[in-house]
Formats: sequence, structure tokens, C-alpha cells
Amino acid sequence: MIIIERMFAQDASTLFRAWTEPDQMARWRGSPGWHVETDGLVSELRPGGRHHHVKVRDDDPSVRVTTDAMFTEFFDPDVFVALQQISGDPEIDPQQRMELRVEFVKTGRDGTLVRIIQGPYPPSIADQHSAGWEAELGRLETYLAGGGAR
Repeated sequence: MIIIERMFAQDASTLFRAWTEPDQMARWRGSPGWHVETDGLVSELRPGGRHHHVKVRDDDPSVRVTTDAMFTEFFDPDVFVALQQISGDPEIDPQQRMELRVEFVKTGRDGTLVRIIQGPYPPSIADQHSAGWEAELGRLETYLAGGGAR
């Protein structure tokens, strides 16, 4: 399992929406050099709801990583949990279900800690995927600051 945490100045509700509303997700998701396709992006915000997105490499659109998931927990604006199947990443077994848990924890007066827990990952690639999440959170920060990350 990997655990990534980052503090944000925004409130939990703003962050929760950025993570769960398709039009916002398409603006920041993906590491630098990648983007999320807007066609077919789905996020049904309820337990049992479906989530689907495809990340595409900017310089080679034939490289695509698809995430299909089902929300298992959903408590707006505190946490969501999804069981995922990821295909197109040669280091991840597409038959292995992964769990993604994203928590939005109020800190102080205005801040929010975003905590991502995801896995299981083979130990050989956990650091690489942690770095990927760090890069995506950097894009989220830029997007929320009005920089339109994409």
C-alpha cells in the first residue's frame, strides 16, 4: 500500500468536488505529460456507483491507462473508497483489484489534509506510483489556484 499526504488551503468540500466531478477531474488528473480524456469520463457518486477514466500520454496518444472502479464508500465531503481495475500500465496486473481511499481531513481553520491510500502495489513499483501521485497533487494545487492545470 502507498500512502501520500498533502496539505491544501481549500476546504474539504472544494477538494472533494475536484476529485469526484468529471469536468473538474479532467482539468487536473494525470501526471505532467498525461491528460484525462473527457469522452467517457464517468463518476457516479454513490456506493456501488461506477467510475471510469482514461489517462493518455500527451506525446504518444497510443499509450493509454484505463481505470474502471466501483465506489464502495462515499461520505461527502470526507472520504471516498473505490475498488479499481487498472489496465494499460505494464507494471500493474489488470486482473488484480486495487483499493483507492481518499480522505479529506479538516485541519485548523481553513486547511484540508488530503490522504491517498492505494494498493496493493508490488514493492518494486510502489515508489514510482507514489511519485506519480505527488505529481498529480501538484497539478491539483495549480488547478485550484486558478492555473487550470491541464
